[in-house]
Amino acid sequence: MSINQRLMLAATLAALGACVSAPPPPPPKPDLTPKLTPLNADTKASFECAGALPAVHRQICASDALAQQDKDLANYLRKRIDQLDVPGALVLEANQRQWLLSRAGQCGLGVDTATGVAADSNAIACLQAMYRQRDAQLKAWPTPQPEAQRERHAWSTYAEFRVAEDRSNGMCSPLVNGLNQAMARDGRISMAALPGAELKAGSHAAVTSAEVGGQQITVELYDAGLYAGYQQRARGLRINGQVVMDDRMLPRWVAEQPNYGGRAHASSSQTGDYASIDVFTYRGQTLALVNETWGFYSPAARGESAYAGVYSLQGGVTPQCLLQAYLTPPRTNTLRGLPAYSALDSELTRLAGDPLPGYSQQDRRDLHQRWKERQWTLLNLPLLGVDQLQRNGREAAVRARHDAAMDQFFAWSERNIGAKQLYRKLMPMLQPAHQELVAMFAAQGLKPEEASTAADLLFHETFARTMENLQAPTEAPAAPAAPFARYSPRYAFAPQPGALEQGRQFATLHSVLLNGASLPVISDFVDYETDVLGRQRGLGPDGDTALMAAVENPDAVAFLLQRGFAVDEPNHWGKTALMSAAQADQPQSATLLLQAGANVHAQTERASGLGVGGPDRREAESPRQTALLIAAGEAGARMIDTLVDAGAARQAWSGYDQQVCQQIEKNTRLDQSQRARYLASDLCKAAYAPVPVSAQKVVDIRAGDQMVVRDDGTEYAINLLTRPPMMLFGRPAEIAPAEMREEVGQIAVNVAMTAQRKAGGRITGPLNLVFENLADNTPELLKPVVSFPVEGNIGSIAGYRLMPRQQEQVLSLHFQADKHSVEGAWRALYSAAYTQGLKPSGAGYVVINNRGVYRIDYQLVVTDTYADQ
Repeated sequence: MSINQRLMLAATLAALGACVSAPPPPPPKPDLTPKLTPLNADTKASFECAGALPAVHRQICASDALAQQDKDLANYLRKRIDQLDVPGALVLEANQRQWLLSRAGQCGLGVDTATGVAADSNAIACLQAMYRQRDAQLKAWPTPQPEAQRERHAWSTYAEFRVAEDRSNGMCSPLVNGLNQAMARDGRISMAALPGAELKAGSHAAVTSAEVGGQQITVELYDAGLYAGYQQRARGLRINGQVVMDDRMLPRWVAEQPNYGGRAHASSSQTGDYASIDVFTYRGQTLALVNETWGFYSPAARGESAYAGVYSLQGGVTPQCLLQAYLTPPRTNTLRGLPAYSALDSELTRLAGDPLPGYSQQDRRDLHQRWKERQWTLLNLPLLGVDQLQRNGREAAVRARHDAAMDQFFAWSERNIGAKQLYRKLMPMLQPAHQELVAMFAAQGLKPEEASTAADLLFHETFARTMENLQAPTEAPAAPAAPFARYSPRYAFAPQPGALEQGRQFATLHSVLLNGASLPVISDFVDYETDVLGRQRGLGPDGDTALMAAVENPDAVAFLLQRGFAVDEPNHWGKTALMSAAQADQPQSATLLLQAGANVHAQTERASGLGVGGPDRREAESPRQTALLIAAGEAGARMIDTLVDAGAARQAWSGYDQQVCQQIEKNTRLDQSQRARYLASDLCKAAYAPVPVSAQKVVDIRAGDQMVVRDDGTEYAINLLTRPPMMLFGRPAEIAPAEMREEVGQIAVNVAMTAQRKAGGRITGPLNLVFENLADNTPELLKPVVSFPVEGNIGSIAGYRLMPRQQEQVLSLHFQADKHSVEGAWRALYSAAYTQGLKPSGAGYVVINNRGVYRIDYQLVVTDTYADQ
C-alpha cells in the first residue's frame, strides 16, 4: 500500500470515527414567543346550536333575536354570580335552574330531544316574553350591602402572600404587606393598602387598556368557559399591540425555584390562563401583578400553592417579585370517609336520578361541573360561606329554599309505596349525616357555631339539589328572597323523623293508606271517595291504585278487596298491586291478592315521560317487568316462593328465565344458601312452560310490543321496524343454499370494492341481501341482490344495480343459527304479519352486520292494510 493510499485510508477512518463519536445534534429550542390562549368559540346562543337538543333549545336556535336574548341573559348571570357571595351564588344558581326547567311548560313545548329545528312563532314569542321578564326580575333583585367586617376577612384564613424570590432590591416586602392587609380587610387582591400605588388597567380596574409611561398596555381578559366556572380570566398582556406575556411566563419562573414540587408548568391552571392581571404604578415604575387562580380550578386545588408574580413593564417584561400564596391544602375524598354522609348522598343520588329531560347535554355538563366546584368550595373554604351568610343577609333565602326542598321531599313520598319506603329510610339518615359534617368542620379548627353553619350550607346544597331534580316546576319561580329579608324557618336543616308530617292533613284515601291509617279511617275515606269519585276512588299519581298503596298493611288489603277494589287494575305503566307487594316484600299481601285472582303473569309496559324522581322514572322507562322478576331482585325468599307456588315461573318472553336467575344472583335480601337453593332448583335449571293462553298479554306490535311466535318448539321474537330511505348498490346472484355463506362473502367484497372504487360511492351501512320477490326462491336456488347502502354521486356500472328504496315497514327478527331454521324464520314472520293484520308485500331482506358483534336479521316488508283501504 502506497503512502498516499495509507494517508487516504487514515483520513477516511478518522472521518468515520468522528462520525461515530460526534454527539447528536441538540434538540431544537422550544418556541418561547408569547402566544395568547385561543378564545372560546363564539356560539349563536348561550349553548351550541348543534346535535340533538330539547324543544326549548331548538326554538331558541330557530330565532336570532331569541338566541341573542338567551346569550345576553346567560352572560349577565355569569358576571353577577361571579361577583356574589357564596350563599348568594348558591340560591341564585338554584333559582335559575328552576327557571330554565319551567320554560317548556310555560310555552307549550315538550321535553323531547331531536335534531330538527322548525320555528314555532307562538313558542318563540312566549319565550321572548319570559326572557324579558326574567331579565327585569334579576336586575331588580337587590345586591346586598354587607355588614361591617367584625374580624379578619375569611379569605385571609386560607391565603397569605409570602415572598418566594426578590429581584427588586427591596420592593417585594412592602408590596406583600399591602396585599395581605387588603386580604384581611376585604378579601380582595388590591393595591389600595399600598401607599403610592395606582391601579391603571386590568382585571380589577375599570378599564383593560391604558397608556402608561408612553406605552399602550392592554390586559387580555375573556370568559374562560365551563371548566373555569365561566369566570372572567386573564389570557395575557400586550404592549403597543404586541403580546409580551402569556400563560407560560409565570409557571416558567415558578419552575426555576428549588423544590418547586415538580408541578407541570405548561400552563398556570387547568384552562391555561391566570385569575387576574393588574397593571399599576409604584415607586416610579410600571408593574404588572399576575395571579394564578385560587380554589377549585387552581394548582392549589391539586395540593400545590398558588403563585403570583410582579413584573416590571419598562423596557420589556422583567421579573421582580415571585410571591407564594399559601392556601390550606385541599381535602380530597374527605366526604367519602364520612359513612353517614356518604350513605345519605348515595341514596339522594338514587332519588334524584338522571338530569331531567329539559336539560341539554351542555346543561348537564354545567350542572355536574358547577356542583363539583360548589361542593369543593363548601368543603375546603367553609369560612367563606359562614362569614358571607351572615354579613350578606342570606339566611332568609337559604332557609326558604331548604323549607321548599323539605316540602318537595314529603310531597314526593306521597306518590306511591316505593317512594314512601325510601322516604322512611332517608329521614333517620339526615341528622347523623349532618352531625358528621359538624364534627368534620370542628376538626378543621372551626369554632362550634362556625362548624354548625358550615355543615348547614354543605348539607343544604346536597339535599336541595336532589329535590330540584324530582320534576320540572309548573310555574316560573319568583326571585330568591332579598338580602336581610325576614323569614321564619319551618324545618331544621336536618329534621327528625316525623317532623315533616306535623300539622299536615291527609285528605285522600291513597294518602291515608300510604301513611298506615287504621281501618276505621280507611273505611270512612272509602265511603266518601266512592260517593264523590266513583271509579276514580283511591287513585294516586301515575294511576297508582288504593291496593298498591295498601300492600304494607295486609288487613287494609283484605278490607279493600272486600269493598270491591279491582285486584289487577294497573297504573300508567302497567304495574299492579301484586308487583307492589313484591317490591315491598309483603308476601302476606301477595297471598291475599293471589287468592282474589291477581294475574301472576301481568307485565308492565315501557312508558316515557312518567314518574317523579329517579326510581319512578327508571321504573316507567325500564323494559317490562313481572311480579316474579321484581321479587327475584328485591324481595326475600318467602315472597319468591309465594309467587313460584302460584305458577309465576312461566316463560313470559324469550330469555325471561335467564333474567329471573340473574336477578336472584344479585339479590342482597337473600343469603348465600337461599341464592344457591334457587339457582339449583327448577326455577333456574328447568325450562319454563309458556304462559297460559288465558293469561297471555294481548300483543300490539304497532305499539312497539315484541311478538313471540313459536314454530316447531322454537321461539322467534319479532318487532315491527321502520327501514329509513336509502340507496342500495348491489349485484344480482343465484346461489344454492348450501353454498350461501361462502359465496355471499366473496360477492359482498366485490360489491363493496366496486361501489367505492369504480362507482365513486361511500358505504353507509351493513350488507343487505335483497329478495325482491320471495316467491321466486326455491329450496334449491336463492336469488338475492347482494348490496350495500351507499351515498354520493354513484355512477352506472354494468352488471350492478342502483336501487332507491323509500321508507318501508318491516317485521324483523334476530336470526340465531344455533336455534333457528331459515324456513321457520320466514314462517314466523308471515305468521306475525297475518296475526297482527299486516299485509306482506312479498319482498324481504337479510341484513348481515359484522361490525362489532356479528348479527343477522331477517326482515319481511309489510304494509298496514288499514292504511291501504
